[in-house]
Amino acid sequence: MPEGPEIRRAGDRISRALVDKEIVKSNFYYVRIKDREEIVKNKNIKEITTRGKAMLIRFKNGWTMYSHNQLYGRWTVNLNTTKIKSTRALRVVFKTKKHTVRLWSATDIDLLPTSEEHEHSFLKKIGPDVLNESCSYKLIEERLTSKTFHKKKASTLMLDQTVFAGLGNYLRSEILFDAKIHPDDRPFDLDKTRITQWAKSIKNISHLAYKTGGFTVSKYIADRNKENGEPRKSYRHAVFMRYQYECLNCKSRIERKWYGKRKLDFCPSCQIQTGKIKPSR
Repeated sequence: MPEGPEIRRAGDRISRALVDKEIVKSNFYYVRIKDREEIVKNKNIKEITTRGKAMLIRFKNGWTMYSHNQLYGRWTVNLNTTKIKSTRALRVVFKTKKHTVRLWSATDIDLLPTSEEHEHSFLKKIGPDVLNESCSYKLIEERLTSKTFHKKKASTLMLDQTVFAGLGNYLRSEILFDAKIHPDDRPFDLDKTRITQWAKSIKNISHLAYKTGGFTVSKYIADRNKENGEPRKSYRHAVFMRYQYECLNCKSRIERKWYGKRKLDFCPSCQIQTGKIKPSR
């Protein structure tokens, strides 16, 4: 599933193609919104924004198209002259004089007045988007240490969209490694210094992934991992999908834990669980 950084990058790409451009043609094929398509059909677009893994396309007539890609949804942007071959189910099409933007396969799409976005069943329950400027380090710390969340394991918190919007499986592993937090630790178990570092890692790793297209290590490290024979799915990360590879920091072997059916990769030496850390003398 694409995570917050990937959806934000898709929104940027779609914005360049559609915002303040004349929409010469649009089609809405998804059954759930078919009865309201005339409200926004061929209407120009004012802005496109994201909240976590959700995308909001706001039309100039005061309506919004909400979409969530979930596992299979995908946005594409092509020149009108590009011939498209796909077996995916086409959901939505926007066409300008130059580009065609398509949403494929998604099954969570809705049309609603922009003024009622906050009442959408998904949007009203999610936490702050860590990529937004309004989501500060301080706010992240406050969320982690709140009575609602402070006794939940890090492995759970990092996927709970009501805590932070946009985090997913690869970001969970990468953030916890960067912050040196064991996946079974809870904010309740940690001192303020470690909470502060955790908050910074949530913000910084998410922004790095957004800027680089899913990379959570520097180009130097990624290139070095690639030269060592690692595939793309692992060389662009520090621990995620690097199970049994050497830790970039200490050369220990990366280990894997399963929570439900979702994997979490971590370094057992860098991410020692609280209570097992030997006190300094």
